[in-house]
Amino acid sequence: MRARLSILREALKGSVSLCCRQSLVVLPLAFCAVNQVQAGPALGLDQLISIGLNENAYVMASREQVAAAKGDATTARAYPNPDVGGQLGRSKERNTLSPLTGQTYNITMAQPIEIPMVRSARIDAADEIVKATDANRQSFEDDTVARIKLAYYELLRRIAEASASEEDLALTQQIRDRIALRHQVGESPKFDLIRADTEMLNARKNMNAAKLRVEQAKANLRLAVGHPLPSGWQVQGSLPKSVKLPPIETLKAELLARNPILMKTEAEQRAAEYRLSMEKSMRLPKIALVAEREVDPTQQYSRGGVVMTIPLWDWRSGQISKAKAEASSTRHQLNAQRLSFAESLEATYQLYQIASNQVHVLETELLSQAAAAQRIAESAYRYGERGILEWLDAQRTYRAARNELIAARFDLATVSVEIDRLRSISNAPSDPSLPTTPAGSSQLPDL
Repeated sequence: MRARLSILREALKGSVSLCCRQSLVVLPLAFCAVNQVQAGPALGLDQLISIGLNENAYVMASREQVAAAKGDATTARAYPNPDVGGQLGRSKERNTLSPLTGQTYNITMAQPIEIPMVRSARIDAADEIVKATDANRQSFEDDTVARIKLAYYELLRRIAEASASEEDLALTQQIRDRIALRHQVGESPKFDLIRADTEMLNARKNMNAAKLRVEQAKANLRLAVGHPLPSGWQVQGSLPKSVKLPPIETLKAELLARNPILMKTEAEQRAAEYRLSMEKSMRLPKIALVAEREVDPTQQYSRGGVVMTIPLWDWRSGQISKAKAEASSTRHQLNAQRLSFAESLEATYQLYQIASNQVHVLETELLSQAAAAQRIAESAYRYGERGILEWLDAQRTYRAARNELIAARFDLATVSVEIDRLRSISNAPSDPSLPTTPAGSSQLPDL
């Protein structure tokens, strides 16, 4: 009797394994056919960044602000226009027996002469405003690129989690079918089947939630790009396994030299200094050249002279005080920003070291050990040395380690994006030597 049960059990195992193999072969082919029909173009990170920088309306608006600032600089270089006026009338002599009558007119022209120190200070201030506006444009583009990168890596993370959840569901389904077969032949209690059904339902729930998070991450990426993407678009690439950064001192030097926010504040400080110099120079007397011609029936006159505005009552003390306060405010703001960015860079660099260490430990130690423990628990369950609980616990431990590895890689990518944004190299092209993995493929080490 036992021999017959053993033969029946082996036959059932062979048929079930054959069916599983056939389903595992047919289902991917069916999914590939559906994806080939519905899939659109595969977009890489550089393509998404290019679309965001060339088609985003907010980026276009920031570039137009630079053009407007250049127009103000052109206006600051313009010379003042002359004032021209004239009068027309009639004249008649008085106290004469034969008075002369006729038309009279006069023409007057006044040309203001700018103070050279005022003009040069105004031009220099306008040029610094152009630099500040351009730095603001660069900062906005860096922020846009950083948002695109974060949304891109978030989508890759969600795709990796969805792929892992599908693998979990397939494995849990195989475990459940195996336990159901053993329960039918009387080798497994009803409790094991109930526990396997519960694990399968939990795995299906996680897979559905992971797919919804993928759609949400796609929406966030479209919002970060700021321009409609082609229908059925997909992403290609993979989460970085390692990121190489220069030492912290090199990063600080790059930050102080290239950060657009610091460059903007520095330009605003110089512009405030020039405005202060301009306000002080405007206390000097203003000069205008005047020319006049007057004609009446008996005589005509030609005059030339100078008109001077004497600062007798208004010494522009209010304007000078305001310009001095603005210059001092921008100076303090620049010092505060330098300190803040330096501290932020140090904190981010520490997070980079932590994330790199976590990725290394998870890839080289924890994940491989969890996978080995899962294989041992599976073998022990097959030979009856362990129960279903030990096998499911080992599988759950492997899932947790794998999800931690995905999260650690995402954290590493996030930290690298923030450091690149601080030193203003966010829009630099990605390294072509790094391998790219199509979306949906496995992004975990082969165990």
